[in-house]
Amino acid sequence: MDSIEVEAKTYEEAVRKAVMGLGAEEKDLDIEVTEVDTKGILGLLGSKKIRVVARLRPKLPVEEETAEEFGRKFLADVAGFYGVSLRVESKTVDDRIVFTIESPDEEVFTGHDGEPLEALQHLVNLAIAKHFKQNLKLLLDVNGFRERRKKMIVSMAKRLAETVKREGKPASTKPLNPYERRIVHTLFKNNNRVTTHSEGDGHMKRVIIAPGSSTGAPAGGRR
Repeated sequence: MDSIEVEAKTYEEAVRKAVMGLGAEEKDLDIEVTEVDTKGILGLLGSKKIRVVARLRPKLPVEEETAEEFGRKFLADVAGFYGVSLRVESKTVDDRIVFTIESPDEEVFTGHDGEPLEALQHLVNLAIAKHFKQNLKLLLDVNGFRERRKKMIVSMAKRLAETVKREGKPASTKPLNPYERRIVHTLFKNNNRVTTHSEGDGHMKRVIIAPGSSTGAPAGGRR
């Protein structure tokens, strides 16, 4: 039922009846007075009644919050809780949501080697997964830290690879997160002279760069 007609002695009483009858709030109703019946001398004596028709206002469609919007708000709330200043932008790249943070407090997010950033990324991922009931790929960056870190890892991996090729024995990187390990594996994906695989338990693992074969199929890496 989206409309109701009621009668009462006063307008206020009629509205109350309409609200109760439709189970709604007054602000959600359009109310039209259809009849005012006053009996007595000049309306000063006798009885009075008012008839109104109340209709529910159509509800405007509510736009659902996107994962990007939720993630930006979540990051802003976390920053506010810790008293950290930031500005967050987001975009989707290759099915991955990338949150780009600009902040004068970069060290709070990155620490020495980016572990706080990884922890925060994991936290945002959990919050989005719980809210939207699905796991989404995402990446968190602050002040271009990821690109600087990537250049450092590529440089390190190339130095290690040269040592491996020269000495003919494996070498390992320091512990890296999955995103950083993927950088190393991708770097040598089509390189016949070295091969890569990951060793270790948990989130942070080392990448082992080992001698490959200069002939035969390219040696891919394992995360």
